[in-house]
Amino acid sequence: MTQAITLRLITRQAGGGEIVRTRRIDTGEALIGRAPGCDIHLPDLAVDMEHALLRALGQGRVSIESLTGEPFQVGGKPALRVELDAANAQVVSFGAYELVFSLGAEDDVVVTVLRREDDYHPTPSLFSLKASVFGRRRMAWTLGLAILALCLILPIAGAAWFRNSHIHPDQQWSTGPLSKAHAFLDKDCQACHQKAFVAVRDTACLSCHQSGRDPAIQAASDARVTGLGSPFLPLLMSDHAAHAKLIRAMPPPPTITGKVAGVFQMALDHPRDRCASCHREHTTAPPDPNVPKTADVVRPGKPALIVVTDCAGCHSRLKMRLPSTGLIDTPDWNRHPDFRPLVTVGFDGPQPRLQRISVTQHPLEANGLTFSHRVHMSATGGVARQGEVLGAAKGYGAALTCQSCHRPDGGGFKPIEMERDCGACHSLAFAGGPGNLQTLRHHDMRNILGVLRGSLTPANGPHVDPAVLRRAMAPGGLCVDCHTIRPSGGPFGAEISPVHLADRVLPWGDFNHGVAAHAGVGAGAAACADCHKAAASDRTQDFLIEGVATCRACHGKTEHETPAFAGAQCSECHSFHQPGEAPRTGQDRLFTALGLPAGEKPRGLPTLGPQAP
Repeated sequence: MTQAITLRLITRQAGGGEIVRTRRIDTGEALIGRAPGCDIHLPDLAVDMEHALLRALGQGRVSIESLTGEPFQVGGKPALRVELDAANAQVVSFGAYELVFSLGAEDDVVVTVLRREDDYHPTPSLFSLKASVFGRRRMAWTLGLAILALCLILPIAGAAWFRNSHIHPDQQWSTGPLSKAHAFLDKDCQACHQKAFVAVRDTACLSCHQSGRDPAIQAASDARVTGLGSPFLPLLMSDHAAHAKLIRAMPPPPTITGKVAGVFQMALDHPRDRCASCHREHTTAPPDPNVPKTADVVRPGKPALIVVTDCAGCHSRLKMRLPSTGLIDTPDWNRHPDFRPLVTVGFDGPQPRLQRISVTQHPLEANGLTFSHRVHMSATGGVARQGEVLGAAKGYGAALTCQSCHRPDGGGFKPIEMERDCGACHSLAFAGGPGNLQTLRHHDMRNILGVLRGSLTPANGPHVDPAVLRRAMAPGGLCVDCHTIRPSGGPFGAEISPVHLADRVLPWGDFNHGVAAHAGVGAGAAACADCHKAAASDRTQDFLIEGVATCRACHGKTEHETPAFAGAQCSECHSFHQPGEAPRTGQDRLFTALGLPAGEKPRGLPTLGPQAP
């Protein structure tokens, strides 16, 4: 026979007393839950709709099993299934309700349902307005009044208080003023920020700084920038190397913070390979301990275009990140590799064959000439005597110096010309006949053959005697004093070797001979002999370029070490955007456009600092 279950629901009244309702379940099973159709209806949000099933097992024992996987409390401990002896007055809790089990008169299981007081509710902050510390109603009023004060009363009061102030809403988006180079764009944000909420792209920078050999590109860029109000001309930029190589060569951020920031920058469409990744605007210049205080630089705290990636950042371990490179790692000035100039090692026909050779290997230059610097620069030899005889009227008057043949031309030298630089002593005149003195035009083989033909040809027809030309190229002949003669399979049996005198032998670095300290001007300045040991050279093949140790005599030194102290920054000789040149300023280009030497400012123009574009 199935054991019955008797339910006793006790409801406490507010004024005191209790209401007891009793119901009998003969099936021996009762459904416990919040749903109205449950046998034991427990209207509490902490109880599931059909939370558990109660079964009478006979002999005064019952079982309770969770139907939803949510536990109930038995003796203060959570449980999903339990068997109880009703004779022991066991208590089971569901939310705010307690089920007390006992035995009835007919051995029925009696279940008494009691509701605990609200003060003992296990989760008052979830299912009631009453909280243990700060009530929800009080919190709602406090937050409402705070929003009213901050969003309505305070703005109205601020508008009245700052009525006469000038507030520019766009200033809250700017992190600082523009540098001198871009100050003329202060009111034209769209010139750089071409699309809202998108980082400045390279196309905006290249709209003014696009590089190209076409003069029309230069003119269009200049016209656009000056039309916008710039007081100087822009520098045109080209890639330091192929873009893909630049990305692989770029080192990762050195700090964990930088690496994390890089991830977020890429995720937010803020790539690290833009012009603006290295050239930061709207910022101020930090103090540079390596720059003398007297130098003409942007002062700390002033608006500046900050370069955040330096040369050593990529070139210190470049070989590791870019194994295909032919460059040598250069972590700093003190570990700069020695020079590897382009040396003429021979000729392929008339074209010179060039090869990069370190100066430590003492390269020899096959330039096609026969010349002794020592003989020509001796203060007591025949050349010096010849100069005295020629006199000052012809540009001499004393022993020869470097400037006698190497004539300055800006930062370099004019090409050597035989008639101008050598012709005063080495004449190309010869007697074409009695009383007929003729002169050969140097570098013009047609003229030489024509003159010789005319002087040797009888009146009845053209004829050139090969023996005459062979004598000119034989030892003691007209050409041998200065030119290298090499055998030939032609009719003359020999020919003059091609001549190649390089204007620049360090193609990736810029050495300016026009700098005062390089031209021997000022205390401690270098003379030609300090860098070129020409006075001891007997061979034209001697490559008269010293190593980097000679440069360190001044560069990287302090004013206490040498009067000719100079900086050791990479930008002294190398430019990122114009490989093979030192960085130029817009001021230099402006002076060049006006036909003035660099650094000479005409009246009426503003003084432009080194940050000009």
